[in-house]
Amino acid sequence: MKNENHTSLEELKKANLLLQNYKTQNSALQNEIQELKDQLTWLKKQIFGKKSERLIDVKNSEQLTLIDFEVDQEEETNPIKAHTRKVSKINKSEKIKIPEDLPTEEIILDIPEEEKICPETNKPLVEIGKEISLKLAHIPGRFYIKKFIRPKYANAQKPEDGIKIASMPDGIIPKCRVDESLLSDILVKKFADHLPLYRINEIFIRDQIYISRKLLSQWVVKIGLALKPLYDAMQKKILASDNVFIDESPVNILDSPKVKQAYMWILTGGKLKTPYYRCYNFKLDRKHCHAEELLKNYKGVLHSDKYGAYEKLAQKYIDDKPCIDGSYMTIGSFEYNKEGDVK
Repeated sequence: MKNENHTSLEELKKANLLLQNYKTQNSALQNEIQELKDQLTWLKKQIFGKKSERLIDVKNSEQLTLIDFEVDQEEETNPIKAHTRKVSKINKSEKIKIPEDLPTEEIILDIPEEEKICPETNKPLVEIGKEISLKLAHIPGRFYIKKFIRPKYANAQKPEDGIKIASMPDGIIPKCRVDESLLSDILVKKFADHLPLYRINEIFIRDQIYISRKLLSQWVVKIGLALKPLYDAMQKKILASDNVFIDESPVNILDSPKVKQAYMWILTGGKLKTPYYRCYNFKLDRKHCHAEELLKNYKGVLHSDKYGAYEKLAQKYIDDKPCIDGSYMTIGSFEYNKEGDVK
């Protein structure tokens, strides 16, 4: 028993001695590391610091050897031609960015009270949550968020009946993240104020609203297609009036890399003199067939210049009998003067 205790005591003394040696070595290594760090800091200051702070000439390697560092001699370098760095494009998934601190207007859309009662059990449905939808809206001078809150209901006894929830209001663009108030503002800026989309984009950015130009363009196209029924109704009212004005104006379009000339055909008319309806029809050329297409089945007085398309159309309705005053000839439902101008 004494031998075992004696052996354990000897092993403990050896372990303590070994531990002391490790501590001494560790302390020496820490001091050496700190000294090397100080030397490296001093060397960086001499090489990269301000000239007024330098104490040595970086080209003189003999002084650097005093702190046990060696500096490689300068090597000849070949100049590399400059290149242009490509600017990273905006992430396509971030087509619209809205600040988080915009004022919010809450709008609650709920189902009728009678629909909240199960018709079979006559027990009320249970509200299981709310559907939240956010839309960016606009009034002159500021932006805000329309927050639509729609409670969801279910039948606890008959879960197979599904969930009842009020529908979102109809929009001109389904599932659009912005309200019609902002879409109308975009159209006014583009077509009434004659601002291109990139300027509209810059105007919004000043208010911390980012909407990509591509997305703005998509909205304009979708709204135009959605308003086609309104356009057709306006054109019918024009052609149903007694007086119609028509003209075609040249417009330039980009046909990369050249600029190509196209035409905007304008029809104006209506039962009321003020304001008249105006319909704009974009065509790639000035062919006579466009006039025939726009004025198809028209019965009334046409006012235009002496372009051949209108003369050709008028000739189809010529009546050889002159008017009483002799100043106009009747061409079907058109009036046509002796100088050849469709009035």
